[in-house]
Amino acid sequence: MLKRVFLIIIMVMVPFWAQAHQQKEAYITLLFNENSGNLEISHRFLIHDAEHIFAELFDIKALDLSGDILTDERTQAAFAAYLSTHFSLADKNKNELNLDLLGYEVEGKYFWLYQETPASETEVLHIKHTALHDVWDKQINHINVEIDGSVTSVRLQKREGSAWRSVKLPSQGVE
Repeated sequence: MLKRVFLIIIMVMVPFWAQAHQQKEAYITLLFNENSGNLEISHRFLIHDAEHIFAELFDIKALDLSGDILTDERTQAAFAAYLSTHFSLADKNKNELNLDLLGYEVEGKYFWLYQETPASETEVLHIKHTALHDVWDKQINHINVEIDGSVTSVRLQKREGSAWRSVKLPSQGVE
């Protein structure tokens, strides 16, 4: 009897466990740093998703890469370059901001990418983030913009294409 109950529980839970991993999401934070005068950007992707995407998008053998984002520095650098080309910011006139790549790292189950740009004085920030959309239609890139303790969020999905999404910034903004 106990065996049957256990089997029923497993049969009911397996679809939920499988679906839980199918949520393709990345989290990006844009933080205005008053001390440096820069907009700091941190991207967080699950290692499992990063490696899956990497294997889909790159010819690992031709590039002589392992595809192991956890341990292979060259694979990490290639993935960081891919992410950098799929993220853009622009000011209110849609003039793209130059983003400096500060670095990347693996921490636990996440791949982190760090960028920054001088904070422009604008009341609107235009954002484009298409990373992982080339493979997964359901990929969602959550972006949080934080200024003076106020957070504005936007979710970018493939169905929106590579269109700019606008975020109105708090009036106090960056000095």
